[in-house]
Amino acid sequence: MKSNEKRCIVLGATGHLGSRLVPALVAQGHQVAVLIRDGAQATRFPTNVMVHVGDVTDARAVREALAGNDVVYFLVHSLDQRGFAGIDREAATTVASAAEEAEVGQIVYVGGPQPKTTLSPHLASRAEVGDALAATGVPTLVLQASMIIGDGSASFELLKSTATLTPWVPVPQWMHNTSRPVAVADVVHFLTAAAETEPLDGVFDVLGPERLSYVELVQRCARVLKLPVRVPLPAPVWSHKLAAQVAGLVTPVSATVAEPLFASLDLDLVPDGPPATDVLPAPPHGLTSIDNAIRAAITNEPEQTGGEMYAEERTVLTDASPEDVWRTVTDLGGDDGWHTLPLVWTVRGAIDHLLGGSGLYRGRAPKIDEGDVVDFWTVVHRDDDAKRLVLKADMKMPGHTVLDMRVDRHDDRTRYRQKVTFAADGLMGQLYWMAQKPLHDIVFAMMARGIVRTACTSR
Repeated sequence: MKSNEKRCIVLGATGHLGSRLVPALVAQGHQVAVLIRDGAQATRFPTNVMVHVGDVTDARAVREALAGNDVVYFLVHSLDQRGFAGIDREAATTVASAAEEAEVGQIVYVGGPQPKTTLSPHLASRAEVGDALAATGVPTLVLQASMIIGDGSASFELLKSTATLTPWVPVPQWMHNTSRPVAVADVVHFLTAAAETEPLDGVFDVLGPERLSYVELVQRCARVLKLPVRVPLPAPVWSHKLAAQVAGLVTPVSATVAEPLFASLDLDLVPDGPPATDVLPAPPHGLTSIDNAIRAAITNEPEQTGGEMYAEERTVLTDASPEDVWRTVTDLGGDDGWHTLPLVWTVRGAIDHLLGGSGLYRGRAPKIDEGDVVDFWTVVHRDDDAKRLVLKADMKMPGHTVLDMRVDRHDDRTRYRQKVTFAADGLMGQLYWMAQKPLHDIVFAMMARGIVRTACTSR
């Protein structure tokens, strides 16, 4: 074992931060282990990562996993479960006790900012977890960050959806409060740096380069996506609960997760403690700008064609296997249809045929690949390993439509992600999008659920 090599274990390794931290630690030459609930997800990690299977509230599993490690990363968060505060409290006390017993040299935890006034349930839980971890004699480094900008972050998914769903944005008073958003790459940098130093003890803030309100963040996200300025609509009765219920219907984030996140916006989330750079080196090229952080989080976007670009995303979780969902996706079209509102594509295809377009039923090959035709679409990308299929619409319309479908694992379930992007050609394209959007939302929402339902019945 090299002198600067550490034995690190990541708890929460399949989450937004953990899934990025594990390969970063491996790249730094450390010995890395993970504790995951679902053994089927072991294949997500490099072969040189030690995989332990168990729950962070299981004292025996945690003791066995932590034994022999130098650094424990606690990146667990149960926000998607009712009673998340109690679950996380139990996990933190279990890990803290096991870490002390195993004589671990360092605990590293990422929490939220702690305003001096009354905390939201979410932020109060984050503070409680940090306190529980630090209550032992093990040096505990608590890094506090507000919004982390990165693909898969619930906070960022809410931001992106707010910026892209409609030209109008409801603005309650709490959306004017501010924070210091930070790029996920910068947070991962500080986490890996913690394994390169002597054990640290204390609470430090990970600050982004700008202080922005949530309204300003929405406008910034729209700008990066080359969308027009979003029109703010004062919404004095737009409560956290109402906003969360709407988010659960039209964004990839469930209402259960969205409500405590929205409630945390009641206060300015600008940490005012010592910065992480007091004890850890700054990123080599400085902090990532907000624009570049957003740009990095929005990967593989279709090229803009000169007009406005609109996007609509849906995410459905299922107990069907990734293979069953992927097979349903790659069987779309032809005799199997599109798992949505009956006859809607038939009518649309007939209209397209009258306009001199491709119409609907052009058929499909038994196994489609890039360049193949699927009814009124053409395959522009297929990746069976990543389980991603991208189709381009061939119907006549004042713009260009791309349908991007992905299947992966999210915690211990299968996640189907569907994104429709429309690049409008001028004013006619913008009017076309607005006119067809109500029906579009119904059709593609039913399609996402229909794909998952079909995958479940095919098992």
